[in-house]
Amino acid sequence: MLVSNKISRTLEGPYRFIGFYFVIATVMALFNQAWVLFSIHFVLGWFLLGSYSGVDIDTEKQQFRSFNMWFGVVKTGKWKSVHNFVGLTLVSMNKVYSLYSQSNRSTTSRKKEFRIYFVNEKKRPAIAVKKCVTHDEGQKCMDELAIWLHLPVYSVMH
Repeated sequence: MLVSNKISRTLEGPYRFIGFYFVIATVMALFNQAWVLFSIHFVLGWFLLGSYSGVDIDTEKQQFRSFNMWFGVVKTGKWKSVHNFVGLTLVSMNKVYSLYSQSNRSTTSRKKEFRIYFVNEKKRPAIAVKKCVTHDEGQKCMDELAIWLHLPVYSVMH
């Protein structure tokens, strides 16, 4: 079975407004028939909003690949053996994004997420395998992956 997990987008949080800027600029350039500006903004917007990184896991072949999906179309990455890692772990993360305006006002957004990682020989999280919203969802997904990949689960961090 092939499992594909999206780990992170090119622009996350408030930075996505940059991508939306390019979409608005694309529409405005289209209406003004400014074809050079249209094509530049279209390609940049498509890249920023369509690109992301993730992990594919082939449970039957016991392989995975970390990939980058360019423009939401082209997937690149090399397959590696799951047996290079000793187990799985769940790590909670707090993501904080801060933006500053020209008047030096800051806008901060916080987001808590849980990521499942492969554990290397030094018993440290090495490669993110899946991103989950809640701890329970992360625990459930980690248990499923551990069964499919025949890997032990290491200490769960809160």
